[in-house]
Amino acid sequence: MVVRKRKKKNKLRGKRTHGKGNTKNKRGGGSRGGRGKAGARKHKKGKYRGVLKKKVRLKPKRKDVAINIDELDRIAARLKKENKAEYYDEFIIIDGKKLGFGKILSRGRLTSKVKIINAKISERARRKILESGGLIEEALGEKKETPEEKKA
Repeated sequence: MVVRKRKKKNKLRGKRTHGKGNTKNKRGGGSRGGRGKAGARKHKKGKYRGVLKKKVRLKPKRKDVAINIDELDRIAARLKKENKAEYYDEFIIIDGKKLGFGKILSRGRLTSKVKIINAKISERARRKILESGGLIEEALGEKKETPEEKKA
């Protein structure tokens, strides 16, 4: 059965002040902190960030799109088949920024030799790429420590 809920207005019928305290408390614009944008610089700061500015909504940060090694292999094969691939020696160059991904994860196997630039790579994926004969170009500002450097 549907539960019927009474409106607050109807619950308070017969109560002289409708939950507003003294009879004078609910009168006028002062009970709501002023009319319109009054108090935008003082007590309504959260509602109006500055009097003349629009209300601000914070946008969520964009996360990097992650792909797996098997998808990377499919992309490399497709680029090679359509003659859209860039080559460096016998390596197919895969640019993360151009193709629209930010990180490579380790699921799957890599069959073609690839050179990866402008992408973050997980440790296991890094190992798999290097084992298959691929190259990884480090992104600017991203320095990868070796196990010997971590110990020191």
